[in-house]
Amino acid sequence: MLKQSWEAALEIGLPEVLASVQYGYATLARLEGDLEVAREMIGRSAHLMGNPVFAPQFYAVTLGTQGLVEAAAGDLGRARRHHREALRIAVDTRDAPVIAMVVVGIADLAIREGDPERAAYLLGAADAVRGSEDRTVPDVERLTFEARAALGDAGFEAAYRRAAGTTTAMVTGLLDPAAEGPDRDRGEGDQQDRRPDQ
Repeated sequence: MLKQSWEAALEIGLPEVLASVQYGYATLARLEGDLEVAREMIGRSAHLMGNPVFAPQFYAVTLGTQGLVEAAAGDLGRARRHHREALRIAVDTRDAPVIAMVVVGIADLAIREGDPERAAYLLGAADAVRGSEDRTVPDVERLTFEARAALGDAGFEAAYRRAAGTTTAMVTGLLDPAAEGPDRDRGEGDQQDRRPDQ
């Protein structure tokens, strides 16, 4: 299906269509563990979607996917930069499902940094922002399993529930662990206007 979509995208020639298909290739390659292909395809997609005339929601999700790819490849610093920019753009859109997808990517970073409690909190924050669970986000099941395995059911549920009051207006500081928690103001802080390395 992706091959057929790619052929159609080339025929149509619209950058946003090409970027969408490259995003699909990158996502599939990442889930299959082919990080070289994933990095190449998501980089191409991000390059096209960086044009300000295109939907910022898709650009945010694309940058978040770049963060997931870089984290899987072991470059946590670069992953953090991609997630930071993805979160900034997503918050500006005020699109709750997009913000939640980006937050799931940050939960992946927390797991890879050895902080399963924070990952559980972030998964709870994503669901709170979205307003419900979303079983279509492929990383949620893996992250939930890993965090539960590390924390136990009670520990996971406690961290997850601590994020229950998170709103779209509160997520800006979620890349900063010190900004998390029900009594902390997450509406200020860790924002940067720079674009991530492409």
